Amino acid sequence: MTRMSRRSFLRGTVALGAGAILYKFANGWSIATAANGDEAYQLRIVHTNDHHARIEPTLSVTIASGVTRDLGGVSRRKTLFDQIIADNTPPVGIPRDLLFLDAGDVFQGTLYFNQYQGQADLEFYNQLGYAAMAIGNHEFDSGDQVLADFIAGANFPILAANITAGAASPLAALYEEGSVTGGKWGPWTIIDNTATGGKKIGIFSLTTSDTANISSPSAAVTFNGNYVAVAQDRIDRLRTDLGCDIVIALTHISYLDDVALAEGVRGLNLIVGGHSHSSLLSAAQSTQPTGAPRVDGPYPTVVEDLDGKSVIVVTDWEHGKWVGDLLVSFTATNEIREVVSDATLIRPVWAGGIRDGRELIAGEGAEIPTNAAFETRIAELAGPLDELRRTKIGETTVLLSNASSVVREREAPLGNLVADALRELALGFGGNPQNFPIVTIINGGGLRSTIPVGDITVGSMLEVLPFGNTVALVDLTGAQLLAALENGVSALGGTAGTGRFAQVAGLRFKFARTRLPAIQGNPTGTPPVAAQRGERVLSVEVLEGTTFQPLDLAKVYRVVTNDFMVRGGDSYFVFTAGGDRADPTVGGGTNQVDTKLLMVDAVIDYIRAQPGGIVSPEVEGRITEIRYAYLPFVAQPAVATPAFVTVR
Repeated sequence: MTRMSRRSFLRGTVALGAGAILYKFANGWSIATAANGDEAYQLRIVHTNDHHARIEPTLSVTIASGVTRDLGGVSRRKTLFDQIIADNTPPVGIPRDLLFLDAGDVFQGTLYFNQYQGQADLEFYNQLGYAAMAIGNHEFDSGDQVLADFIAGANFPILAANITAGAASPLAALYEEGSVTGGKWGPWTIIDNTATGGKKIGIFSLTTSDTANISSPSAAVTFNGNYVAVAQDRIDRLRTDLGCDIVIALTHISYLDDVALAEGVRGLNLIVGGHSHSSLLSAAQSTQPTGAPRVDGPYPTVVEDLDGKSVIVVTDWEHGKWVGDLLVSFTATNEIREVVSDATLIRPVWAGGIRDGRELIAGEGAEIPTNAAFETRIAELAGPLDELRRTKIGETTVLLSNASSVVREREAPLGNLVADALRELALGFGGNPQNFPIVTIINGGGLRSTIPVGDITVGSMLEVLPFGNTVALVDLTGAQLLAALENGVSALGGTAGTGRFAQVAGLRFKFARTRLPAIQGNPTGTPPVAAQRGERVLSVEVLEGTTFQPLDLAKVYRVVTNDFMVRGGDSYFVFTAGGDRADPTVGGGTNQVDTKLLMVDAVIDYIRAQPGGIVSPEVEGRITEIRYAYLPFVAQPAVATPAFVTVR
């Protein structure tokens, strides 16, 4: 990493807020904050988040129009980390500390997690040199015990300051109040480098309070959603009671919540975050082939706290495709002076995948060498997965993509395939003497992998549906069904929560995200959240027999979904007896049934039942987004609609 002097400034600055200025250099960028004083100390932070069991590289990531490249994998991450350690030479007379941090969601997403329940990832994380890891929501996907096993085997501390585990949870025995070390979890850890000229660094963590709705913690585990209050308490204790010079929040709450947290506290220096999979890039990198555009904000983001001091906020996209690399300069009074780097604040973990012998395009890096010991162990762990991966169940003639911009925003072929499979299964059930119309609503965030054109294997389907969810049923009135669809489109426009987006079968609907979203109120929570009835869904039609009929708000419909959602997961509270929180007047569903039949088995059976085992799902108008909308929801087709502009 190249040190850049203020004497190297070129003309031109870009205001970033918090009194910060982005100065352009010939060879990179530097952020100088409003803090006064000479540089007295440097802290280098290398960070990852949302690994999601990506032990092997992610294949064929689009890095430019028509150009793909493999990215990530723990083997090349190890090589890169070792290079960073070897090259980490501070300037003469200025001490520097180096920290490797992970902001959570190590679990879930590939067959490695299905097979090894996080223990395979733990082997590699124990060798990567992490100083601390946050607990992410997916760490609870297999319940408390699997997370407890991971924590017990970790040689680094696992952090969460806003989680409480009661005695009934196996997590309780591993909790430690105070500075946590390996094999334990707790609110914070302290790294004291003062003996070698460094600083005393306090790191605490926050986990999204939505975890109870989007994962599977036991009832003995609770989450405090008042992030600012929890954080301020931890900051004060770390600084005042424990004498920390620098305080870092290692969070798994989403980028926008990180920014709000930075604005709402005093005494915090940095936030290293995860959860929202936000792709932050510097201005120098935003046009380079990194695999994702800069979407949510700059890397780093500089925020002004309650005292007008600078807080640095960073996050590192997803799946270990990138490694964040930040060098922060401090004054003698421990205020952030500037953030300095070379031109690559985030480092793509370039793997193989250079197909057809093409040349590297501008800005693309050469393949990072693998680590031999890691490669040997990966091959051993992959062995039991191979037979499962190879078992063919059918073929697809179309790409079945799980890209966030597809399954979490609009109708998707993959969503249609899975939804159709569940509806087909439910149509074959007895127990419907009332002849209720049957529809499917599933959460797009539950579709976790992409299947390319060609063979569909058991392994590829398990990667699409890795959570072990079962098929569930619930009866809803039309008003409740409308509330469910409102919840599904309520998070569009943000950077987190869009996993609730509804993929459907047996119905079709139109919506406009420009209208008021549903807000699942929680007046007894901390802090209270006011309810708001959604107004985004403009029309709904349900397949009855062979024709679509307008939704009848008083009629009863049978919804086939999954066990996670029927318990209120992804805020589908309307599926529960407790009822919808955005519109409590509609109440909740009835006759909830968990069939105990695995979703993945239902989809596999459906594919095998197709002629030749061949599927070709298409986008067919089940979900239509309207750009401009002037009318409220219409239950009957008596009102003519204006000329809408359809964007998807």
